Amino acid sequence: MTLSRLSCYFLLGIAYLYFLFVSGCSIQEDQEDKPQKKERSSVESINIGGIYRYPLMNNPSTLDPAYVQDWYGETIVHQLFEGLVKFGPNLMVLPALAKTWQVEENGKVYRFSLRQNARFHNSRQVTVHDVVFSISRLLRVNPPPAILPHLLKIKGAQAFRNHKTDRVEGLQTIDDHILLIRLNAPHVPFLTALGMYQAAIVPQKEVEKSAEEFAQNPVGSGPFRFVSWKNDKSIRLQRFSDYYDKAAFLEGIHYRIYPGGQIERVLSDFKNGDLDEMPVYGNIRQELSSIKELQWFHRPSLSLLFYGIRGDHPFLKNQHFRKALSMAIDRNKLMKEVYKGQFEPANTVLPPGMPAYHKTEGMVTDDLKVAQDYIERAMEQETGPIPPFEIVSGSMSAFAKAELNFIQKSWARLGIPVKIKFITNWKEFKGYIQSDAVQIYRYAWFADIPDPDSFLYPLFASDSPVNFMRFKDSQVDKMLLAARGMVDPVKRAETYQRIEALVLKSSPIIPLLYLSIDRVYQANVQGINVSALGAHTMTLHRIWLKAEPTQQ
Repeated sequence: MTLSRLSCYFLLGIAYLYFLFVSGCSIQEDQEDKPQKKERSSVESINIGGIYRYPLMNNPSTLDPAYVQDWYGETIVHQLFEGLVKFGPNLMVLPALAKTWQVEENGKVYRFSLRQNARFHNSRQVTVHDVVFSISRLLRVNPPPAILPHLLKIKGAQAFRNHKTDRVEGLQTIDDHILLIRLNAPHVPFLTALGMYQAAIVPQKEVEKSAEEFAQNPVGSGPFRFVSWKNDKSIRLQRFSDYYDKAAFLEGIHYRIYPGGQIERVLSDFKNGDLDEMPVYGNIRQELSSIKELQWFHRPSLSLLFYGIRGDHPFLKNQHFRKALSMAIDRNKLMKEVYKGQFEPANTVLPPGMPAYHKTEGMVTDDLKVAQDYIERAMEQETGPIPPFEIVSGSMSAFAKAELNFIQKSWARLGIPVKIKFITNWKEFKGYIQSDAVQIYRYAWFADIPDPDSFLYPLFASDSPVNFMRFKDSQVDKMLLAARGMVDPVKRAETYQRIEALVLKSSPIIPLLYLSIDRVYQANVQGINVSALGAHTMTLHRIWLKAEPTQQ
């Protein structure tokens, strides 16, 4: 298997961590990416001020990072909150609220030293007591956050989660700025997992006042502070002048909310100059081609658009029937007709660039005869005619409609009737796909961290709160847990490949396409540096707006 450059970065990181574990101790100092160094050399030319206008394609369900499970909320959380560590644009783990850290006892102990100039938006200093509170709180959050399995590696975490103790034994405060985290055993993804947005450090006193109020009026330590949230309309943030890593260039951010993914309205507002950036789908590039000096950004991302199948409904519980649904879709034709060649058709769960990605050769798609053979096998095990099936979508954009229409026609060739249901309120959509009513749902998944665990565990572990397919396989569960403790990157990658093969054989998921990050920016936007984890993970404090010629 040929590894992409991104995979090489990750495996080098794993090798580096392994070196740290066997050597017993290391110190991670502040480090920055080269583009930021260039920024410093020309800081005199940077324009300070201005409001950045950003389209948000749906309302967040909450702004409390412990409970956020959609990228709309995550987009905001990345501006408001900080964790102990964070990811650079090239996915390297960098210091955040922790200025340095040491790895001791062969990877079982992490010693974090907090910045003494880090403050929350209420001006109170960030201390290790807030860190202990934030991590402990995550252990009892319901539904469980995606980071939970990593945090349960902390000594005493399970006992605390089960309410058998009132403190986590493995969280040890040395003083107000030094914290030791002791694990039960070395856990390779642990440090990387602390870069997840859910691991953001929250102020204990503010949360304890009212968790409900905190979810609507959050207080963090990030480069921007919360100002207001008008449902279905806007979320406003303002520069936090006491941010530890220099104040943001922008005066503030105005998120305009377009419930249900109203991309046509977004396009109109961008054309009128009312937005500073927007996502690029389908024919948007052609629509904007006449506007000169726009800035176009494209890069692969660690993400997947798929259709999830609830396997406990009649016919859908039949593996042969599920395989027929997947095989009937001509993904190459879909990419050409609906997405104008923008995306790459998917036949795996792990996207290209993700460690352990393995290209599946010889996948049969749009072979009507093979798909019909699977239907015939399924009918031998079922009784009665094939009932109509429902696909539910949280987006009602023109592109989502065109894609769903394509799928509907593809399955009609097999004699499978399909109804389309749209639920554009994100909270209602999430509630629906968690219910027994859902049959097939359209969904996109972005990796939280550059690790195959961030795809395979949340989507397919039987105890995962976002396993809406309700997929269960004891062998997969066992292998997922084993892979987390593997230090050898080759063995770890092989294990994840075997897990993926088992999932694809069962077919609870229809991989459709690998999403890329495609954005267009107005000519005056400067400082763009988007991570492969997605535009929604990008912190905007180094973005700045070029002044008009008359103002220079």
